[in-house]
Amino acid sequence: MKKAFLLAACAVLTVMPSCARKNASTVSATDKTEQTAVDKKKVNVKTLPLTVTTGILDTIKNNYKGKVVFIDLWATWCGPCRKAMVSVDSIKPELMKKGAKFVYITGETSPENTWKEMIPNIEGDHYRLTKEQWKSLCNEKFVRGIPCYVLFNKDGSVAFSNLNEGGYPGNDLMKPEIEKALKKK
Repeated sequence: MKKAFLLAACAVLTVMPSCARKNASTVSATDKTEQTAVDKKKVNVKTLPLTVTTGILDTIKNNYKGKVVFIDLWATWCGPCRKAMVSVDSIKPELMKKGAKFVYITGETSPENTWKEMIPNIEGDHYRLTKEQWKSLCNEKFVRGIPCYVLFNKDGSVAFSNLNEGGYPGNDLMKPEIEKALKKK
């Protein structure tokens, strides 16, 4: 019995310092915003404080007051998500020049290393939520699957949303919706 207890205690003491290091790096990472340029693409990695566990979409939206914001909920392992991003890339430069912001949100189901490898090729602002934050966002907005999208007008009102349906509606629909939102005062 003593032997089992000592082995368990040693195992806990061995694991705890590495957990503490992970938590410390996570906390400091929440304060960082990185900007990189890859093939002239600007990528901003943004994080939410770990304490934000409700109102996730509103919290992110509030970072873009006065801007038209196209938000894409996606995952690195989602083939339709990646295919839609390629499609959006053909309209994105023109719309960004007019002032539209593109924001990409994923959760912990996207392995961090894979996510970090992918985002330099996806121009825009990127958020990787914790498991709790992702679950909260999906529950609050009734997200049924990914990819799904929401477009906010400059005043923060919703111009377009398919959070409840999912799937990319196509550039033929989204480009005019974004342009219409950009023209609104």
